[in-house]
Amino acid sequence: VPGQVLRLGGGLKELLGASILVSALHALHVGRARQGKRRQLDAIDKVALTYVGVVTVYLLVPHLFTSFYVSPQFSVRLLAWRADCGYVLLFFAVRHAPLPPETRRRFLRALVAIVGLTVAAGMYQWVRPASWSHLILVTGRQNSYQTSILGNSQTMVTQDLGYLTNFNPLRVSSILLSPFDLADFLLIPLAIAVERIARNSRSGWNYLLCAVVLALLFATRVRADALGAVAIGLIALVPMPHRPVAARLRLLGVMIIGALVILPALSGSRFVNAQGGAASNSVHVNELLGGVRTLARNPLGLGIGDAAGVGDRFVLQAPGQQGHFTVDNAVLQVGDELGVQALLPWLALIILVWRALGRASKDADPFAGGVRLAFLAILVAGMYHQTFLTFPVPWILWAAVGLALRPSAGQATEGTRGNIGKLAAISASDPS
Repeated sequence: VPGQVLRLGGGLKELLGASILVSALHALHVGRARQGKRRQLDAIDKVALTYVGVVTVYLLVPHLFTSFYVSPQFSVRLLAWRADCGYVLLFFAVRHAPLPPETRRRFLRALVAIVGLTVAAGMYQWVRPASWSHLILVTGRQNSYQTSILGNSQTMVTQDLGYLTNFNPLRVSSILLSPFDLADFLLIPLAIAVERIARNSRSGWNYLLCAVVLALLFATRVRADALGAVAIGLIALVPMPHRPVAARLRLLGVMIIGALVILPALSGSRFVNAQGGAASNSVHVNELLGGVRTLARNPLGLGIGDAAGVGDRFVLQAPGQQGHFTVDNAVLQVGDELGVQALLPWLALIILVWRALGRASKDADPFAGGVRLAFLAILVAGMYHQTFLTFPVPWILWAAVGLALRPSAGQATEGTRGNIGKLAAISASDPS
């Protein structure tokens, strides 16, 4: 495919997201004109837009808050703005766009299809790692794509694609090409399936999905997401409306069986500090302490783009910036990069969303319950690596959160039975 076409194609997701946002803004304008104060934005919307506003100021006036190096190229700062604000704007747009009633069903169908493709590719890589590496690196020319289309340095490309060539230990990355992104993504279908089991779904498809996802999570060797999976199981056992005791006991039994299968396989793995796990622990501790010190010394932030992702590609490659610091923590990243003026509304958004998901999940709404578990699990993983600066996982997650927290979503009444092959049917009666 010609490079020019690939470059244009890379903006397709932004075009689609912007289209939903324009539709949402138009719907809000029309609704406010017709209904007045009844269409005012709620607290969640206000803190989300406040956060976006602060980051936008940083985009347009990069040295208003900081004297540190910030890329002089507007395009680089725009990439950082897109990573920092894209998922928040998508969440806002999905909440308010005039989406048809079958949107959830379509979303879940797409999610199930992508999960199937991702799991199949991951299993193939697990069984035939050399063949998968050849497919991606030689047939797919991923190295050339990242250097010539994305503009990444060869050093960074070699580092990013190292998981495809290092087979000892193998860390499965599937079509996402990163074990971290893959593990984060797998938490979403796992949470939905676990919530359905806890709500008395006896379909074998839900149990099969849990087993396959947990196996692939183990193959990624990402301990933070294993911790997120444990959080999903434990929170799903908490008594709530529409979670009968018998269903939670079945879930507990499944968890015990899974533990009996998985625990013997942990010996000698990263999960018990082997295979480089101990060294990784030291790195995480140093990064967390360094992130806290950076925020204390620079409460207004280091500057937009000075974070993992865009910062690695552009800021840290600039002369004299190679020793600069990024932190693998989703919370500290916001504060270190954008300052407390962005961190406070961002934290308020997280807290308000979590509380709203809790209220929605108390209704007969397994979708909201599953999204709530996924939201928690990815936040847990975000304490140890970046979960919101890429696109596949945060855009899927926050779109799902937006669907769960649409203004009329709390009135939904959905069935709680069915299998994962019929996940799309759970929102058939959802007016949102």
